[in-house]
Amino acid sequence: MTEPPADILRRLRPIPTYREHPTTAPRDVAGVGTDGRTPCRVDVVEAPAPVLLLFLSAGCLGCRDLWEGLRELAAGLEGTARLAVVTRSPGEEDPAAIAVLAGGPAERPGVDVVMSSDAYRDYRVAGPPFLVVADAERVRTESVAWGLGQTLRIGLDALRDA
Repeated sequence: MTEPPADILRRLRPIPTYREHPTTAPRDVAGVGTDGRTPCRVDVVEAPAPVLLLFLSAGCLGCRDLWEGLRELAAGLEGTARLAVVTRSPGEEDPAAIAVLAGGPAERPGVDVVMSSDAYRDYRVAGPPFLVVADAERVRTESVAWGLGQTLRIGLDALRDA
């Protein structure tokens, strides 16, 4: 038996999930690197500049162009923010698949990749592709990340509205 449409609609929440300003508090992201073992951390609260957190997954077809465009996204931020990719932790994501998609540090200069399911909970991310721009004081924006152009536009708009 299928669920009545009214029940489904009651559970839906708009994206973004806020009115006027996000209510999510900025938090540092702690997890492991793409080897699935080495501790990795992205400072947000004490960071000298805002951070664009890009929540992606290896199994997300809508994430593919974002994975492929990490270098372009980082360059497009024009030094106004740091780019960090967040995936779910090992056990929920395959570290080997994430490592292949992310490439090595030389392929994505200045882009951190951290595997952290805790960050998904901390930032209330239901699923990828999703982006959050945060600094020490507040989460500036949260939104679905649809493609390179829109993701960069949303990120830059949030950075300009500081």
